[in-house]
Amino acid sequence: MTVLISGGTGFVGLNLVEALLARGEHVVVVALDAMPASALRVFAGLPGRLTTEVGDVRDTEALTGLLRRHQVDRLFPFAAITSGPAREREMPERVIEVNLLGFISQLRAARDAGVARVIAPASAAVYGESFYDHDRLDEATTPCVPTGVYGTTKYAIERTGLRLGELWGVDVISARISSVFGPWERDSGLRDMIGPHWSLARRAVARREAVLPAVIPAYTWVYSRDIASGLLHLLDMANPPQRVFNICSGSKWGPVITQWADRLVRAFPGFTWRQSADPAEVNIRFTELRPRGTMDIARIAATGWSPRFQPEAAYADYAAWLTANPDALEG
Repeated sequence: MTVLISGGTGFVGLNLVEALLARGEHVVVVALDAMPASALRVFAGLPGRLTTEVGDVRDTEALTGLLRRHQVDRLFPFAAITSGPAREREMPERVIEVNLLGFISQLRAARDAGVARVIAPASAAVYGESFYDHDRLDEATTPCVPTGVYGTTKYAIERTGLRLGELWGVDVISARISSVFGPWERDSGLRDMIGPHWSLARRAVARREAVLPAVIPAYTWVYSRDIASGLLHLLDMANPPQRVFNICSGSKWGPVITQWADRLVRAFPGFTWRQSADPAEVNIRFTELRPRGTMDIARIAATGWSPRFQPEAAYADYAAWLTANPDALEG
């Protein structure tokens, strides 16, 4: 199987590349930036074949040519700008152009090149305000009320992808990806909302004190290796019973991030952390402090997938990965 991943040098993309190479696939990565040296070092030891191409996801003709030349069977059109308030205020047009119009360009290219399946990159952000009104969020009944431009583009990607897939005869499945942490998270310049797990790890590697807020919100975190396995499950699924799936841990991990901090203390002697009620002291920030509901995974579980990593196992694996690849935090 040959799989093309746009945005394959990003956080989720790198996890996908690693998982696909580990099972021996040919992976074609299309991005505007280079593959991180740390990733190339790790991927060189895997059985699959990696091809990298420089390309713009808005260029349908060039993408169609790439898909045909490499005889691509499956597509992850994951190139995106994960925008925060400042970027959305200053350049909303660019966020929409890359995220939504870039996705449509890739879907058209997939149609023209005869790609067998496309996994549309939706997000937990599509639920928006429903996170604060619902204890459990499911694909069938929970309203999607995205608030930011990023979440709005992700919902538009999902609905547009499913509609055009129907019109164009392209097999499209949408993955609503939860808040992710784990290996290959880095500051690429296109993710304005870097996670607190990465921020803690960066300070631990540098032996700089970390200060968390006194009250830690409960999030439906999911480990990046589980995201990759969930996405591959959708990639391989025969006769999918639905077209939209939550991928997450299915439980709230927020408060247990202190276990991650403790694990880092053991892995990186000299690192310390504490909590503070003074916002001026806090240097590990969360994008949201309000209580949130939990994304339900009953739908994807019914098809045979469940996450492997609960907090303790995820933190142990991430710490071991960091110890072996401390340079990967910076790309």
